[in-house]
Amino acid sequence: MKINIAILSVVAFSLFILSTQNSQAQSTPQKVFAQKMELPGNGDLGTQVLRMAESFLGTPYVASTLEGNPTEKLVCRFDGLDCTTLVENSLALAISKNENLNYEGYKTELTKIRYRNGVIDGYPSRLHYVFDWMYENEKRGLLEDITEKVGGVPLKKEINFMSTHANFYPALDATEVWEKIKEQESIINSREHSYIPKAALQKAEPLLRDGDIVAFTSSVEGLDCNHMGIITKIGSRAYLLHASLAGKKVILSSLPLAEYVASVPKHTGMIVARMTEQ
Repeated sequence: MKINIAILSVVAFSLFILSTQNSQAQSTPQKVFAQKMELPGNGDLGTQVLRMAESFLGTPYVASTLEGNPTEKLVCRFDGLDCTTLVENSLALAISKNENLNYEGYKTELTKIRYRNGVIDGYPSRLHYVFDWMYENEKRGLLEDITEKVGGVPLKKEINFMSTHANFYPALDATEVWEKIKEQESIINSREHSYIPKAALQKAEPLLRDGDIVAFTSSVEGLDCNHMGIITKIGSRAYLLHASLAGKKVILSSLPLAEYVASVPKHTGMIVARMTEQ
């Protein structure tokens, strides 16, 4: 019964959001941003991240939302998201609400989250790998990698998917861009990494909190993570709020986290980050 009530509360919140989606789809990003800033906001930063993620429930899934520009630039869109941009937007919007920022301030926060040292300097300046994204955002104090604290064990894996699959990334046609990505992969591989194996996830679930950011380690050679999303707790179980390719929109998983991960063969486990109070 508790689970049903909790799910109903999420559904009710999502219906409130969906009631404005048709008008938002025709709105400028600035107007949608202003509407997001009017959403109820209380609790710690992680809770605010979850509330912002919930505000995107039902938003269409759009793959590769950051790709295809002739030159690297900040992409700000609320009408279509992939798994990464859902997480990044939810973080930037939560910070904006917490700090009472305007739309330009939101764009600054999004740039800090998405780009190395918060500076857009060509394609390699974007944090393409989740391992690198988490490391850089932890370094600047936005979040903490808590994987080891919730049952993580060492992960030994060579990360080189982008450099070895350059044909998947048009920007890597330029030799100097490929070389820079290759250099970044070497730096990633020089660090220690941990993950929670999928068999241990149910034991880790009670230790997770609303708004924790999770990413799922990959069985694909050379790739760090397949997918990412945001945790919502229902009782002692954790559920995933994510931009789903299969669901074609932002959804709350119907399965608890451990069962969801077990259902995806290419997921080998999970890494976890938690927001730090600013």
